[in-house]
Amino acid sequence: MINGSFRTTRTIRETTMRLTLSSLERRQISLMYFKQTSSLKEVATEIFIGREVQFHLWFDPTQDFHNYAVLWNPTEIIFFVDDIPIRRYPRQSDATFPIRPMWVYGSIWDASSWATEEGKYKADYRYQPFIGRYQTFKLGGCTADGSASCHPPSGSPLGPTGLSQQQILAMEWVKSNYKAYDYCQDPRRDHSLTPEC
Repeated sequence: MINGSFRTTRTIRETTMRLTLSSLERRQISLMYFKQTSSLKEVATEIFIGREVQFHLWFDPTQDFHNYAVLWNPTEIIFFVDDIPIRRYPRQSDATFPIRPMWVYGSIWDASSWATEEGKYKADYRYQPFIGRYQTFKLGGCTADGSASCHPPSGSPLGPTGLSQQQILAMEWVKSNYKAYDYCQDPRRDHSLTPEC
């Protein structure tokens, strides 16, 4: 599980702050924060490239640190914001689920080509440097060849997999009120490439 609090000290619409698990084959798990417009802030969750779900945030992430986490275990990937699960991606096949060792990194990058209303706004480098701050960053888990005695971290009081009923209800609340985009519901996508949809 990767778990950390971050915020940008000055949020510029066209930049994205990203926390990513990645492998050599570019199979990745990303949690990205970006600002769509002056008042609309979003977090995007992505598995591999293109399996993206975006959410409007129900708070202003520039005012304080907030906790963002990704739980990745052999059966599922769960994204959390302030301990509220916002997305659960169950393993359905090895072809659509990351199973190789990964490393973690954080970055700030120019996302103006896609993150701002389909590229409507371009990055304004007069506002650089763009600064992101992390605090209480934690990385926990088992190595790919870990022993049977290794116990991966849990995102639920139920144990290493699954969510409690309260967490499921919280996740449904987020989906119902704050989901902004889901690749499975995008009519422009070729869904033959995303069998999980």
